[in-house]
Amino acid sequence: MRNLKFKKIAIVGLGLMGGSLAVACRKKFPKARITGVSRSREALALARKKKWVHETSEDALLGAKDADLVVLCTPVDTFLPYLKAIDKVCAKGALVMDVGSVKVSVLKEANSRQWKNLSFVGCHPMVGSHRRGIRAVNPTLYKEGAVLLTRDRNTCPAAYKMAKKFWKALSSRIVELSPEKHDALVGEISHLPHAAAVCLMHTVSVPALKVASTGFRETTRIAASASSIWQPIFSSNRKVMLKVLDRFERELGIFKKLLQSRDPKALSRYLDKARERRNSL
Repeated sequence: MRNLKFKKIAIVGLGLMGGSLAVACRKKFPKARITGVSRSREALALARKKKWVHETSEDALLGAKDADLVVLCTPVDTFLPYLKAIDKVCAKGALVMDVGSVKVSVLKEANSRQWKNLSFVGCHPMVGSHRRGIRAVNPTLYKEGAVLLTRDRNTCPAAYKMAKKFWKALSSRIVELSPEKHDALVGEISHLPHAAAVCLMHTVSVPALKVASTGFRETTRIAASASSIWQPIFSSNRKVMLKVLDRFERELGIFKKLLQSRDPKALSRYLDKARERRNSL
């Protein structure tokens, strides 16, 4: 992309998100040297074999050395230790971004200190899968959804502008939000469905699971995601989650009352309204 040149891009975390990003960066930024950082030797070996990266490291200090762009593709509760390490070795003025699903706590933590070399911008590509690991890599993953960009009063304007240009090179839709608005909306549209899927898995009986078919499997697909990713998300967005869970409980109460009322027309109206909203997506 015009005026967007990186000498070295370090991607920390080579699972679905990080591995797919490495593939996309190799294509969009052919002159940049791509470094993959992971604690998984299997992931590093496969990334090298597939030529998704130029070089790999198990150590963020080595992988991020002299990088002018670093993207954190690890669980949201790991960011601060990585930022401390990266700031010691990255290029002066380096842009550091994340792909995490919460932003208020992340930006608060990232802006809790003055960095010597890096500038941080909170980003959230609305893509993903219940599948995890390097073998789940999807070369077109980032083309499939919007990228949410956030900033607060401490965000460097130049870094934010660069982050926006970067994601425009990979995605067709950019949405700019405050960290608070981001967490509120994503809590409804992403975190609540995941919580509902988890609760469904705990609700149904073992005999019922034995006859589960397409509908149940699709509805609960995201419950197969790793707790190492989702526990920090739920915990970080606790206040929002408690509010949306209250709303969800009220809707369950309405549905229950409709069943108790034995009013088929009222129940049909409720179902039809949901269908119309779903079809409008």
